[in-house]
Amino acid sequence: MSRRLLPLLEDPNAREVLKNVCTEHNIDLRLIEDLIGIQRDNLGRGRQMGITQEFSAAISDFLERQAEENESD
Repeated sequence: MSRRLLPLLEDPNAREVLKNVCTEHNIDLRLIEDLIGIQRDNLGRGRQMGITQEFSAAISDFLERQAEENESD
């Protein structure tokens, strides 16, 4: 069974709203997309054991990307 596309990420108008909210609150859109993906991948797993580690890894990756970008500036 394939994953349903989320209007939030696929609909151009909804995506623009999400992008604007992220910009307004200084939140990285890619990080939000990664976290949504992790949550969706873990749906139906009962207690969703391990999701915290996946969230932590995504946030760590984001922080590393930010540090690399700041170093290159």
